[in-house]
Amino acid sequence: MIEIEVQKARHGECIWIRCGTEKRVNIVIDAGPSTFAAGFKNLINKIVSCGERIDLLVFSHIDDDHIQGCVRYLQDTGDKIIDKVWINGFGTNVYSNLQEHSVNNVSDFVDLLKKDGISIEYPIFAGKEYECNGVTIKVIGPSDTDILAAAVKIDSSKVREHTSTAYVGNIDEIIDEYKPDTSVTNKASIIMVVEYEDKKILFSGDNTSENILEALDKYCIRDKFEIIKLPHHGSPRNISRELIKKIKADRFIISTNKRIDKATLLRFVEERENTELLINYDWWSNGYFTSSDIEKYINTNRIMMKYIGDEKIIL
Repeated sequence: MIEIEVQKARHGECIWIRCGTEKRVNIVIDAGPSTFAAGFKNLINKIVSCGERIDLLVFSHIDDDHIQGCVRYLQDTGDKIIDKVWINGFGTNVYSNLQEHSVNNVSDFVDLLKKDGISIEYPIFAGKEYECNGVTIKVIGPSDTDILAAAVKIDSSKVREHTSTAYVGNIDEIIDEYKPDTSVTNKASIIMVVEYEDKKILFSGDNTSENILEALDKYCIRDKFEIIKLPHHGSPRNISRELIKKIKADRFIISTNKRIDKATLLRFVEERENTELLINYDWWSNGYFTSSDIEKYINTNRIMMKYIGDEKIIL
């Protein structure tokens, strides 16, 4: 059995995967922003109450909406239940305060991990595999080139995450112009497949459509996934039509408390018959969909919006 909890980490991400029946394996991907600190501690308490530990904590990349939520927990005195951490960026000053959505000093963060005696592995790029009690994790991205590019770029210049205003009119009236994500830190996100009992789940961090496509072609050309965690909180800059046509899955996770741009939905309805989105915040019930959207896409189940909240996804 696989249990997935998409934590309510506001605009960030924190996902708990629990596999097995007798000997449980716990994997946590990302830790949300600083405003999720209490939520991360609650997650820790849940795992402790089960008499279990975190076998692997993965930071997909080091933007602060994926990492800062666990800082307070690491600063607290007391035993830690994290056995191993995957993190890229250790040993450099690449994720400096020059980037809008990054921790101020990754070296200090790594020092916290080391102080608590937590095993740290780096760098993490395509080709790495991890196995624990029947659970296999296959890393299919990023490339070592992408990791190096992030280090060089951010060391040498000021880099900021893009921002955009989400379109909220009729889905079928969108002028769809794909503008790919150029963030070097997003391109360095860990893309990985979690596999247990012949079930596969794809986690894509904030990586780009182009990198995900390349990774799938190289490592997962025929794979069908139970669920795919869509990149970068559903951003249309990270979800191209080519990616939608390529990925083999029926359900997709979006982690965000903000409305997504409808350009993403337009691409799904034009490239697929049906799309089920599993979302940890209900931001669409109050005025997001127009009457036209509801008639054409919601009532016909072309788009199925499922609020998962604190509910576990069971596979």
